[in-house]
Amino acid sequence: MKKTLILLAMILTVAGLSSCGKAGEEKGETPGENVEAEKNTQDGQESGEEPQLPEADGKAEGTSEAEGGEETKESGEADGGLDNFDADMEKVAAYAGAIREAVADRDLEKLADLTGFPVYVGLEGVDIVETREDFLALDPEAVFSEEMVSSIVKADISGLEPSMAGFTMTGDIGEPAITFGLVNGEFQITGINY
Repeated sequence: MKKTLILLAMILTVAGLSSCGKAGEEKGETPGENVEAEKNTQDGQESGEEPQLPEADGKAEGTSEAEGGEETKESGEADGGLDNFDADMEKVAAYAGAIREAVADRDLEKLADLTGFPVYVGLEGVDIVETREDFLALDPEAVFSEEMVSSIVKADISGLEPSMAGFTMTGDIGEPAITFGLVNGEFQITGINY
């Protein structure tokens, strides 16, 4: 009797599984093709609706909390899909003008205000500057060398071309340069090259 019940249970299971495959075949699907719709239906949703994903800590998917409680979007969505190639060229020129002014005035505070940290600074023995405080501790005479000031002051800020790295301000190729670009939707200096 036990063997008959087990055999009957196995037959019903196989029959149930094959009927699931047949339902999809009637719609022109192969077995297992409509797993997502079946899962949505099992979760209490009608087939064809977007699945509702749980939100972590009440924040929208794709966001994380930065230090200080500020919500930021994850990489790839950080600036609403904008990159340097989408930048408003009038804003690019205005930002470049602010950089030029800070360099011409040899104002380290003003240059720090325009800089994102960590930042590459190509001074001998420096490389990456992690914080604003470390940047302000740099020797202003080294940061604003005669070559750097001359190169940035004569840079054509109206004709800057976008690249993946950003916009590079330089007088001539091979001269010191400052690179800036969109980072999290805002312009920031990302490199100072000597």
